[in-house]
Amino acid sequence: MLSTRADCLVTKAVLAALVISGNAVAAERLRVEVRETGGWSRPAYPCTLTLDRPSLPKPLRFRLLDESARPIIVQVDAEDRGKTTRWRLAFPLSLEPRQRRVLILEVGVDVTPSPKRRRGHVLETADGALKVINAPYLTWTIPSRVGPCLQSLEFGGHEHLEGPTAKLVLKTRSGQILSVGGPKAPAWKAVRRGPLAVTLLGRQTVLVGKSTPIVNRVELDFPVSRSWVRMDWQLDDPDDRIAEIRLDVDLNLDASTPAAPSLVDFGAGTWVYSRLRSGQIAVLETQRPVAGPPGSAAAWRVSRGTAKALRAFVVSRPVRPVRAEGWVHLMDRKRCLALAVDGFGRERLESIQATAAGGVRVRRVFASQEGGAATSKSLRCWLHFVGFPPQQSAATSPRHMQTPPAVRVLR
Repeated sequence: MLSTRADCLVTKAVLAALVISGNAVAAERLRVEVRETGGWSRPAYPCTLTLDRPSLPKPLRFRLLDESARPIIVQVDAEDRGKTTRWRLAFPLSLEPRQRRVLILEVGVDVTPSPKRRRGHVLETADGALKVINAPYLTWTIPSRVGPCLQSLEFGGHEHLEGPTAKLVLKTRSGQILSVGGPKAPAWKAVRRGPLAVTLLGRQTVLVGKSTPIVNRVELDFPVSRSWVRMDWQLDDPDDRIAEIRLDVDLNLDASTPAAPSLVDFGAGTWVYSRLRSGQIAVLETQRPVAGPPGSAAAWRVSRGTAKALRAFVVSRPVRPVRAEGWVHLMDRKRCLALAVDGFGRERLESIQATAAGGVRVRRVFASQEGGAATSKSLRCWLHFVGFPPQQSAATSPRHMQTPPAVRVLR
């Protein structure tokens, strides 16, 4: 009798454990390394950690602690991927140059979560467009459908853009011009909604003749503590039909005049600066030789003049040139765009063009691949809008953006 009763109690305990295990998982305690990679001081710098975990009936909670066990504010966003969930954790962290910090992340359904930021970015829909608002400081407006990425930025008492702009353009090897977007383009998908960060994902397929469809994936990321957007554009090109891709941005600059010409700075192998009179353009260009040592820097040049009469302004040394950093400032006496390109100079030919009228074009040309080996092509840029002069108004330099902190879970 006692044995039967004991067996019954054990069975009930096992069933209870099974029920509990179906709704919870053991809490994790992870060590998260954040490493400053560019040699810059970074106060309250926006960081992101991405984790994939099995999907559960109850959502996970996250608590991030510094080296003194003090909680750090975190924004948590979940993206349902069926059997798994992608968790994006946004948090600010101050770093000294080359500093390495190790944080503790507690993960579990019953974990006491980190505190949240009370104010910051808010994502709204208004007048058929998306708005990222950080009142009373700035308002981004984004067209509701994938295509031109930006419509407007009101910041510092000025409109910075002539939208719709930040257009994504493809050129095939036969010379055909294609654009991402159009009236039938899909809508943006919000995967982070603030207050620390808003992230939009877009996806569109374009056709080049009878070849395999080319899938374009675009991500726009707006961190709360900076007036920039990071744009990631990736495309699958299994037949190597795309010869080049480019980003075209139109700024709302005052007209260039003899008394107040438009001003341009380039991050080449050295800092190059110039004025642009009405009708003038300047271009930073790199060209990689067909045969060269792997990982070597491409030669670069800055040209200036008109579209029909460009002349060399500054050139790199012909042997072992210093690598071009790949950024530009274009400004009037009120506004400035600091645009930086990730991995500038790694492809066959790359350029950043600035015009006196406020146009900026980033161009990346790909070498032909035998047998269609180049299946993935990409362009990552940061567009940072500040006041004039940028040395006074910007808390972040172009090289800050190009060398973000490295965040990873230690094994």
